[in-house]
Amino acid sequence: MDIMTQWVLNMPEEIKGAVEIFNAFKIPDFSFKNIILLGTGGGSRTTFDLISTFLFDKLKFPLVIHQGYHIPNFMNEETLSIAMSYSGKTEETLSALSHVIGKTKKIIIITSNGEMESISREKSLPVLRVPYGFEARSAIPYLFFPLLLILSSYQNLDVTDEIEETISVLKSERETISFDEIRSVSEKIKGKIPFIYGSYGFSDSLSLRFRRQLAENGKTLSHSNIIPNMHHDEIVGFMDREILPFIIPVFLRDYFEEEKIKKRFDITKGIFEGMGIDCLEIYPLAKGGKLSRMFSMLFKIDLISIDYGKLRGFNPKDVSIISLLKEKMEE
Repeated sequence: MDIMTQWVLNMPEEIKGAVEIFNAFKIPDFSFKNIILLGTGGGSRTTFDLISTFLFDKLKFPLVIHQGYHIPNFMNEETLSIAMSYSGKTEETLSALSHVIGKTKKIIIITSNGEMESISREKSLPVLRVPYGFEARSAIPYLFFPLLLILSSYQNLDVTDEIEETISVLKSERETISFDEIRSVSEKIKGKIPFIYGSYGFSDSLSLRFRRQLAENGKTLSHSNIIPNMHHDEIVGFMDREILPFIIPVFLRDYFEEEKIKKRFDITKGIFEGMGIDCLEIYPLAKGGKLSRMFSMLFKIDLISIDYGKLRGFNPKDVSIISLLKEKMEE
């Protein structure tokens, strides 16, 4: 079994390990009025997106996700800044962090290694170290769950039961997952451009995750958007019937969709099928709490992205084109 697949299947143990890492971390006694998350890429940005979706109706503080070299003007000493880079070498995040240090002392770093860890020692900044040796996009359990627990601690939110449920669900799914079903999905999207649609408040961040994973693991381009957002503009693009044979809409569904979202998904699928477009629906295997359903879906789409790369003769781990880009940036 390839290492990328093994990392996905090991998610229950990785989540447990991530919780243990958090438990050994001393949370700084910060008070603040807003939060900015600094980071980009398949590990950090995916983590931030998932956090934003899960904590949307729970956070008591404004939260901004930032991926650039600089920082927004609103930042001040009342801002909690959490800088995340799995490798510790992400150029944009290091640049933004250098600006943050002059604006606020309320900084937490999450990394496995690299220059970011060196900065934490030099500036005496609190750092939560995660295990080294993963691909950043495969380290989501070690990035997401410590961040979730840090943010939850600052607002006295207990997510213990939801984390335990997620571990239990993923253990069960590991035993029952059908790789024939995974391959069936890969074969359905082969030769087409997936147009991935999530729902606001549940699979919005997962649609972005699937797009990124299809690029890095599957070595293919895709597109993602959110329902209902796409109903206000993008759906009109489907009137160009010349492009329709080359795309496949992929709907990331949920068993607990609110009625209007469910209706929009069903109507959209009906319209597309009436135009002769084959559609694909993916549901999480879990039917429990929101966190377990989100990671159930992530578990499935990650496996699909890996299998899709292998189906077409690619090594899912290979991201040599990113290495080439970084080399040229250093010239």
